[in-house]
Amino acid sequence: MENGLMHVPEPVLANVGCRLFARGSLMLVLIALVGCGPRIVYDYIPPESTEGRVCTSQCQNAASNCRQMKQIMNQQCQNNYSVMQQNYNACKESGAKHCVSPSPCPYSSTLACDQGYRECFAACGGKVIARVVE
Repeated sequence: MENGLMHVPEPVLANVGCRLFARGSLMLVLIALVGCGPRIVYDYIPPESTEGRVCTSQCQNAASNCRQMKQIMNQQCQNNYSVMQQNYNACKESGAKHCVSPSPCPYSSTLACDQGYRECFAACGGKVIARVVE
């Protein structure tokens, strides 16, 4: 935090210069999105009132809870997928003809949590300034 501003970088998801031509693992996608081109950085100017600062603290708690829930949901999905994959492998090894392959877990992004935090912060009287950095 400098000069009363908090800097929070986020990737620019619509970066035209950063394209993925082949499907890869989730990690490769994340590295590509974060590592390519400019990013958006958000500066947060807290409200002057005590009530506004308490309000933004509640926003932070809600965003933290949101991220934690996303992480828990992702872990539960991964655990379920692992069990279903083991069942699928056992089915194939048994020679059964109609084994159902499990679908991988969808990517669980925390972008909605971050957007919710920005909206909440602004609703509390704070200012959110987005800027693009190279």
